[in-house]
Amino acid sequence: MKHTAYIPLSKPYDPWKRVIDVCGAVFGLIVFSPVFLVLAVMVKRDSQGPILYRQTRITRHRKTFQALKFRTMTVSNDSGANDGVTSPDKAVRITKSGAFMRKYRLDELPQLWNVLVGEMSLVGPRPQTPRYVDIYGDIYDKICVIRPGITGLASIKFHEKEEAMLAAAGVDADRIYIDKILPLKFHYNLFYVRHRSLAFDMRIIWWTISGMVKKA
Repeated sequence: MKHTAYIPLSKPYDPWKRVIDVCGAVFGLIVFSPVFLVLAVMVKRDSQGPILYRQTRITRHRKTFQALKFRTMTVSNDSGANDGVTSPDKAVRITKSGAFMRKYRLDELPQLWNVLVGEMSLVGPRPQTPRYVDIYGDIYDKICVIRPGITGLASIKFHEKEEAMLAAAGVDADRIYIDKILPLKFHYNLFYVRHRSLAFDMRIIWWTISGMVKKA
């Protein structure tokens, strides 16, 4: 599958985006600190294990980093259990608090720390695992010219459709994710890389907040 129509244009680094990321991350970590505490208690009450879950993801220039999330599943002895998508056999491990946090994407709040230290941005393509990046390396070379984001165009425009496709796939969820979902998400991610701007970021943040309010 070719994406030549979406090959990103060369754009200079925008220092204001990094300034906004740092200010937004600091603001979010302070304002949401009570929420962090409540969610941490919910995680510990639901099941044994760490409060935070760390997963290796790919950032700008295809460097690896540890993306932070609130743990939403019971701990598994299978070290590779969370390397792929959440298929039905994994979904049974989602905790009560985990289902709540996933619905409103609250499990991703700890990634404000990843933004603060420069591993992520507030807005950008969602960070991917090394496994999927290796499969579509030529395309991710185009996407990974910028930092991944806590929220992004594909997350907003494709999230519900992605969930429906994975639910319908059943045990074939990982294959469907690789063969069908990722190529569709490339459309949005490459479009964002090509047309990224601070004004576009503000629109995506607004769409994200509006979507969360509608779910409430």
